[in-house]
Amino acid sequence: MTNSNDPAAAVGTEFSGEEYDEAYPPGYELHYWHRARSDIVRDYVRAACTAGDTVLEIGAGRGHYVGVLRAAGFDAYGCDLGSPRVHENVRPFVFSGTDFAELDADLRRRVTAVLLLDVIEHIERPPGFIASIFQALPALSAVIITVPARQELWSNYDEHYRHFLRYDIRGLRELARSSHLLIESWGYFFHGLYVPAWILKRMGVNRATAFVAPATP
Repeated sequence: MTNSNDPAAAVGTEFSGEEYDEAYPPGYELHYWHRARSDIVRDYVRAACTAGDTVLEIGAGRGHYVGVLRAAGFDAYGCDLGSPRVHENVRPFVFSGTDFAELDADLRRRVTAVLLLDVIEHIERPPGFIASIFQALPALSAVIITVPARQELWSNYDEHYRHFLRYDIRGLRELARSSHLLIESWGYFFHGLYVPAWILKRMGVNRATAFVAPATP
């Protein structure tokens, strides 16, 4: 997405230590979800940026995607309001307990792309939040967003992690309009998971809220 104007700010919520442990246990990055999403995110960053560009992940958690992008040749950093255990290889580049507006001014001036990976569903007023990002990052030209999809799949998982909404393309278009953004590319991924998720929802079966990391990729 690219910005064309800025409205007012809003705030969101950060994970607790227990929630980080549930959602990102040791080895989570080996799971097919994160392995596949890493490729998708890297492709979108390559389409929006030039090698060496400064990219900031807001809500970076343990920093896996910062590591993926640095390995791909980008000047990637992350910040998170919470205090997760950050991967050792990216500790110098991930700032925990830090709001994006509090980052070093020189770094903020260099950022040309922002990642919001499963972040805005935690934000009550996303347009204001997005506006505050553009206000803090003057060179920003692209925002790459991932979200949990399809409101009809709303479950105990969303309630557990305090989501406000699941999105579809109509919801994203409304967000873009409200945030003065232009959608340059969009798509669903993990299509095959929709049917079993829908069936489980219709059967009233709760989802597991703790993520189980595989022993091997």
